[in-house]
Amino acid sequence: MIKRILKISGLVLLIIFLAAVFIYFKYLKPKPLPICEEDRAAITLMPLPSSLKLTGDEFMLTPEFGASIEGPEDEIVKKAVERFMSRTAATSGHNFQPNGTGLTVKFTTAILTVQPVSTDESYKLSIDDDGISIEATTGYGVLRSLESLSQLLKKSNGSFAWPTLEMDDKPRYVWRGLMIDVVRHWIPKATILRNLEAMAAVKLNVLHWHLSDYQGFRVESKVFPRLHELGSGGNYYTQDDVKEIVNFARLRGIRVVPEFDMPGHTTGFLVGYPALASAPGPYTLATTYGLLAPVMDPTREEVYSFIDSLITEMTQLFPDPYFHIGGDEVDYSHWKKNENIQKFMKENAIENEQELQAYFNQRMEKLLANHNKKMVGWDEIINPKLSNDIVVQSWRTQKSFFEALQKGSKAILSSGYYLDYKLPAAKHYGVDPEVLPGAVTIKPDSLNWQQYELSIYVSESPMQSTLVLYGGQENLRGLFYVLENATAFENATRIGDALNFSFVSDFGEINIESAFEGDSLNGKMSLGLLSFPFKGKKTGGNDRNGTSPPKVEQMKPLTAEQKANILGGEAAMWTESVSAQNIDSRLWPRTAAMAEKWWSPQELTKDVNDMYRRLEFISPYLEKLGVRHIRNQDELITDLAAGKDEKSIRTLIDVLEEVKYTSRMTMSLSALIPMNEVVDAAQPENMLALRFTKWVDEFISDPEHKIHSDELRSLLISWRNNHYEFEKAAIGNPRLEKVLLTSQELSMMANFALQAIDSLAGKNKLNDADKQAMLKAINGISESRAGTILAVSPALRKLVESI
Repeated sequence: MIKRILKISGLVLLIIFLAAVFIYFKYLKPKPLPICEEDRAAITLMPLPSSLKLTGDEFMLTPEFGASIEGPEDEIVKKAVERFMSRTAATSGHNFQPNGTGLTVKFTTAILTVQPVSTDESYKLSIDDDGISIEATTGYGVLRSLESLSQLLKKSNGSFAWPTLEMDDKPRYVWRGLMIDVVRHWIPKATILRNLEAMAAVKLNVLHWHLSDYQGFRVESKVFPRLHELGSGGNYYTQDDVKEIVNFARLRGIRVVPEFDMPGHTTGFLVGYPALASAPGPYTLATTYGLLAPVMDPTREEVYSFIDSLITEMTQLFPDPYFHIGGDEVDYSHWKKNENIQKFMKENAIENEQELQAYFNQRMEKLLANHNKKMVGWDEIINPKLSNDIVVQSWRTQKSFFEALQKGSKAILSSGYYLDYKLPAAKHYGVDPEVLPGAVTIKPDSLNWQQYELSIYVSESPMQSTLVLYGGQENLRGLFYVLENATAFENATRIGDALNFSFVSDFGEINIESAFEGDSLNGKMSLGLLSFPFKGKKTGGNDRNGTSPPKVEQMKPLTAEQKANILGGEAAMWTESVSAQNIDSRLWPRTAAMAEKWWSPQELTKDVNDMYRRLEFISPYLEKLGVRHIRNQDELITDLAAGKDEKSIRTLIDVLEEVKYTSRMTMSLSALIPMNEVVDAAQPENMLALRFTKWVDEFISDPEHKIHSDELRSLLISWRNNHYEFEKAAIGNPRLEKVLLTSQELSMMANFALQAIDSLAGKNKLNDADKQAMLKAINGISESRAGTILAVSPALRKLVESI
């Protein structure tokens, strides 16, 4: 009997064990990534493909290499293959023969005359010893595959080769865009064209072209010629220019969406046609920046007739199915002062100016629909009276993006992707359209809260989590953070020291059983038959001085249907503090990181260090394709030198970074001021500073303080000695004199850092008094000067602090 019981008990335990193993491997064990770490480290592709497997060999490029196409007649695909062959020849130096072999391109559907917003861009790429095979459903997939193939070509044994591999690829989102403002500062056609080439290289597929604003109207109009004659300051695109740019983009699988901002931001319209305005003219183009008063009159039929005629003309230039009306930052002051507008509002039961703008947008949506266009607008257009056919572009917050999606509209995210803020690529890379940081579905309680840091023992290595409790006995609720995601729970129960609650996760229902022991909270987390113990410590609460509740945003999570309404993301390049000479450096290479966020699978876009590793490769690659983010800096430095030695100027600028957000704008509040200061030659993100910081961290962590010692010393000596030469170049040059103190501070800090390295290596040992004196001098240094910051300053400080 006992044996039978033991046998049954053993069987039950075996079943439980097997069930637990099944649940663990099916739900809890991390799924293998579609690209293993070893293969990922061996490639420099950006964006990363959906999946890739290297097979360990190479296909060598020879002069006999050539391409064949199997599919429908498609001029765009044919030209794309020709561009690829030409690019490959330029890279390798080979002169390929017309009948060469090695690349086979197969596809079944030709590219359409007008590119739709959603199309199949997927492809399969196979490379083995015998050659290269591309298979795609549409010509768009061929275009994307050729860009990957160009990046994969590398030097090998004195020649060039592709790694052998199997690759499947497709985009995460259908709308992967870049907005370029050509109004605040004029951006010539050639600049647009070369940046379209770079966009194609990283698989962006929408150019959003901001063509009108307070400072101008940038397109030739034959129907209303005073728009460009009086409203452009002489800088505008002819209709032939527009056609050339649209066609150039189409050949690379890039749609061009025009934006004509209305009803605000309209001075460019009103200079030539003041009768459209809500206040009497005359109007002059603005040369300053900010929110200005000129606005169209939305109550007069003549305004809509004008817009309708303009749209009729512009749709002949822009065949894309989408048309952007702007709709942002409308100053209502002229509407409030206009008696006729106020009378119209009363007669039509329009409660306020926000509703009047909604009325204007409704009229615009109908006008565009008559031209078979769908309306796109910035997130101020969100209003229940507009249909769900509109597309909302969220720029103010990611919350408005979620609101648009939950209303049922399709949406594009630009919040978090503003290039003119000069934020690091990592900051943009961390923004995910489907994740609203801190968003929860319960109401937090900042007056009654407790926070615990938990270690959950799923395996030998504990998983870190955070538990936040709100409310008291009657309404106990909270947030459970796992893998940086917050899941809300309600109806938690606390009886004595026991705390129990449950919530539904992506893996199923999770149950928590725990007990308080002073400041500790210990218990278990159960999922099905699995149970994992955890231990926690209180780290904050309303009874803990100096602590504050985590910031959370109340918002329902997106449903699968709402996620399907996400069109994608769009980087925004506003040009108040950007000119044609430095726009490339403000776009690249950071935009490539955002392009990856919108193309690659979500699980592959979380490794920031690897992103930066590949960003260093994509930067010179894009320069070779024609953008000038490096060359234009050289030209700015030559201009700054004014005939004197450039080396010392370059050495200083190489460690500077432009200040963040809109601080640069305060130095040039007028579009008439040249963008030729030191800050304009500095980078928005300093890659040398990133590399230097990494070396410093590894040097400090090395017990023997040898790793990167030579590289660090070489840089520090050059920075320490540079000030003498820079001073000679700067004296008498007002633009350089603004950063003379910065040069002196760099020299001082580099000298301190050299002493710190010697001390850590056991030479010339420094005492605490020496260290404190150095830190006191460092603390007296200004954070920014002339719109720049010393990007290596934190790492130099870290070296001194490590003594």
